Amino acid sequence: MEKTNAWRFSPWSGTEVIRNMKHVEKILAALLTVAQLAQADEWALGVGGSDLFDENRHEALAGLIEYHSDPFLERSWGHVSWMVTAQFDNSDNYFVGFGTYAIRPLRSRRIFFEASFAVGGYHQGTYVGKQADDILFRSSIGVGHILSNDDRLSISLDSLLDTKLTFDNPGKEALLFRYTSRF
Repeated sequence: MEKTNAWRFSPWSGTEVIRNMKHVEKILAALLTVAQLAQADEWALGVGGSDLFDENRHEALAGLIEYHSDPFLERSWGHVSWMVTAQFDNSDNYFVGFGTYAIRPLRSRRIFFEASFAVGGYHQGTYVGKQADDILFRSSIGVGHILSNDDRLSISLDSLLDTKLTFDNPGKEALLFRYTSRF
């Protein structure tokens, strides 16, 4: 029995692992270089699913690596930082961008709301259901729990938007579980 197109590419099959790792290594090297040039505040790592909700579904395993600088704006309601982000999935889609990240503690001070907005380059992978621009925007909203002064867990919904800021091309979203840690 043939698998559906939605799970056609396994991230764990031999050649796919090697090919995906080469891309991830390049993304990690770029993010580490940026972190060394700046005074880094925190890293975020995420894992989840991509392209889960639209009519041209092509579900994929998704990953996220983010770097957040020290805040450039701190207020009683929260803070805003610069961000470098890389989002990828096992159908060979990659987004690498730069933008802002904001976090706002809620009343309990253990629960928080986070949001980000970035612009960056996009590589469209093996599944071409919709043609995407080379430059895209990424928005993200999430809610989470503060584990300690240095660690947080959250769940976020990330969306890739075209240059008109619409959800049409490629119209990809990712639901991600994120772990963020200061260093």
